[in-house]
This record gives sequence, structure tokens and C-alpha cells, in this order.
Amino acid sequence: MELRMRAAGTFAAVTLAVVALAVAAPSRAMDINGFLPDRGHVDVALSYTSETYDKFWVGKTEVAVPNGGKVDTKSTALWLQWGVTNDLALVANLPYVDVKSDGFGLKDSGLQDLSALLKYRFWSSGPNHLVGGLGVRTAVTHYESNLPVTLGHDTTDILFRLVYQYQAEHFYFSQQVGYDLRNKDAPNDYPLYTELGFTAGPVTYSGFYSRLITNSGTDIGDPGFTFPSNRQEYSRIGAKVYARLADRLGLAAAYYNTLDGRNVGDSHGFSGGVVLQF
Repeated sequence: MELRMRAAGTFAAVTLAVVALAVAAPSRAMDINGFLPDRGHVDVALSYTSETYDKFWVGKTEVAVPNGGKVDTKSTALWLQWGVTNDLALVANLPYVDVKSDGFGLKDSGLQDLSALLKYRFWSSGPNHLVGGLGVRTAVTHYESNLPVTLGHDTTDILFRLVYQYQAEHFYFSQQVGYDLRNKDAPNDYPLYTELGFTAGPVTYSGFYSRLITNSGTDIGDPGFTFPSNRQEYSRIGAKVYARLADRLGLAAAYYNTLDGRNVGDSHGFSGGVVLQF
């Protein structure tokens, strides 16, 4: 029983690799679930994400990208999760981003932000678990952030996460609440992330809902506004699937769509990845 639960947990945990689609440029979230690998085990994933939008929100008003254009973002991300102990894991993600817009007449490419976070399971009782997370997100290269189309916000942020997870033999439910303490003129925010999944044989299916809440900041067009200072908010929904092909090899795919937002693109995207386990 315990062995099967661990296996189901492993299947579901590696689907996090393709959450890169939900943190495509500009990266705003480091969403996690409550799974942790066993001590000494490492999951590594290389994922590719494509997202696009032809409408965006100016404040809460949705408008079209100028000149009938669109914004396309492609990113390739390296993700890993390492079990330091059975209850402590290190998660890290580093994307290379290529973004361009024919409507705005802008494009850029390069390494974006490195995100690294420690996950610690500090309480378990039967199928119930509580996991805390503490991490940092910082730009690894200098890029121009005060543009409507850019790689990211060029900030260094402290990330706090708390996750409740219910984990049965083939089913799990995970709820994250978070707080991002941001520097420069970027407002602090609260990332919420809900994940629900089940495992059938070698395949794990999951759905997720992601919401970003920000209580301060500017709107596009406000006097003296900058793009990093914008009050960016969104609600997104998506689905993921992970298939284990061999003991140490799997494939993952995901899709998401934006439901509502503020000062962000009305984007949708898909992602695919190769996952290796050691």
C-alpha cells in the first residue's frame, strides 16, 4: 500500500515539470504541489512552452494588440527537483525565452529568471500533509523590463509557499497559498494554485487552477507608470498529463487558458517535456 502510494506520488510530482507553461515570460509564479521525492532522488525535465495572445487588459479593460498583431512567447526550461531528505526537497527552474510581437514591433530573447525553492513537509497525518516553501526568483541576465513586450520584470523576489495536500492511493488534491515579496517598484502579490489529479497505470492526469492576486500597483496608462510596477492579476485553468515510458523516463504535456486578468495578456499556451528520474 505505502509503496503504491509513493509510486503514484512520484508520477504526479514530475508533472510539475510542465508547469513551466504557467510561468512563461514574464515569470510571475513558482507554483508547487505537496509531493516530495525520496532522499537522494532527482527528477530533471526539459520542457518547451509556446504561448500567444492578440488581446490584453489595460487595467480591467480588454483591448486588441496594436495593428492587428499578436504576442508570441516561446520558452525552453530546465527544471529539477532533488530530494535532500525524505521531507526536504530543492526545486529549481531556469527558462530561456524568445518573445516577439508584430503588433508592438518588439522582440527579445535570452535567459530569463532563475527560481529556486526549498520544500519542507512539516506535518503528515494519514492522507493529509502540510508542506512549506521558501525560495528566491532573480534575473540571471540584464534585460529591458519597462516595455509592453519583454522577457520579465528584472527583479529579485522572495517566495513563500504553504501547501495542503490530500493524497490517497491513486488520487490527490493540492492547494497552495503563497506570498511574493518583490523588490524595486514591482508590487507584492499572492499566488494561489489548486491541483487535482489521479493516476491510472503509468499515466497521471491532473487539472489545475492558478490565480494571482495583487493589492497595489499601477495600471497601464496611469501617470508615471512603469510596466514592472503594474498591478498584474490573472485567473487561469489548465490540464496536464504525464506518461511513464520506462523506470527513469517519462513524457509530459499541458495546456492552459487565461480566464480573466488585469494588465496581462489574454493568453493561452501549451507545453511538452521529457522527464528523467535518477
